[in-house]
Amino acid sequence: MTAFSSGLVLGGLVSGTVVGAFGGLVSVVPEAGRTWVLVPVVAVLLVFELAGRPLQLIQNRRLVPQEIIPRARFEGPFQFGFEMGTGVRTFTPTALPHALVLTVVLVGGILPGVLAGLGFGLGRVLMPLTRSLSGDPQRWDRHLLGRSARVGRWCAAGFLLVLLVLLLGR
Repeated sequence: MTAFSSGLVLGGLVSGTVVGAFGGLVSVVPEAGRTWVLVPVVAVLLVFELAGRPLQLIQNRRLVPQEIIPRARFEGPFQFGFEMGTGVRTFTPTALPHALVLTVVLVGGILPGVLAGLGFGLGRVLMPLTRSLSGDPQRWDRHLLGRSARVGRWCAAGFLLVLLVLLLGR
């Protein structure tokens, strides 16, 4: 695993752990109250996502500066990946990470937070990995841009399925 990929995964794990710990604090609120907050907010986010019109929610809206990468052989790419993996200093074209954070805070705890962070970090690794393995990165970019609404719908449908399993399994 490269320094960049390691940073992505570790950044996701750190963010997930922090969100999961916050969810532990929120667990003092009765479960019914947390569910009544979660369901309508996530429903609105998913309706827009499934319609192919993701909401633009609060985010940093700036990318991690690429000047970080050449600073050192390991530290530069690792720092770049870590900052991107946390999801804090980056651009997200979808509201699904917000829905994931809200779900972990209101339903989860440390373990779901760690797993969500790991999934977020690994998901972030998949994009540059598949792009670099494609053989034609510019074609890959065009292909992704042409299908981004469909990819968003599939991700939203998967998120909805996991959320339903989580809520019905309690």
